[in-house]
Amino acid sequence: MESGDIIHELDEADFSTKMRGYDPFEVDELLDRAGQEIKSVRSELKSAIDRADMAEARLEAELEPARGARTDAEGALVAAEEESRRIREEAETEVQSIRTAAEIELRSAIEEGRRQLIAETEELTRARDAIRDDMSMDERHVRAHRDRILAAVEDLGRLAESLTPEATS
Repeated sequence: MESGDIIHELDEADFSTKMRGYDPFEVDELLDRAGQEIKSVRSELKSAIDRADMAEARLEAELEPARGARTDAEGALVAAEEESRRIREEAETEVQSIRTAAEIELRSAIEEGRRQLIAETEELTRARDAIRDDMSMDERHVRAHRDRILAAVEDLGRLAESLTPEATS
């Protein structure tokens, strides 16, 4: 039985009359009121369904841009994450390259410093040896001069003794 049938049945209802039964006028009146209430409820239901459909359509229309914005935002987020990963990888590569270059440069600077230090040490060692040789030579010269001076003093002392009157007498 369809929902529209009940109204038709109420309109067409015809009850047999019995002794001691209900007042047909009251029954007809109640059936008319029930039919009117059902029509009113159905009308309100249809109106509510129409309003709900319109509200759903408006909501759908309002949600569509939001969905599009969400899709765009998700796409932008994915792109940003990919860009971030790419930048991070490039930075890590550059850091490694800089680190490698710095290590090479540091090793080179250390090696160059070591070579310079060795060269300076060798130069200082040669200078020290030369100074030692010069000092040794100077010591020999000083000894030779001292020996000559001592010999000259002895000669002078002998000469002075030979010139004194006691020696002449």
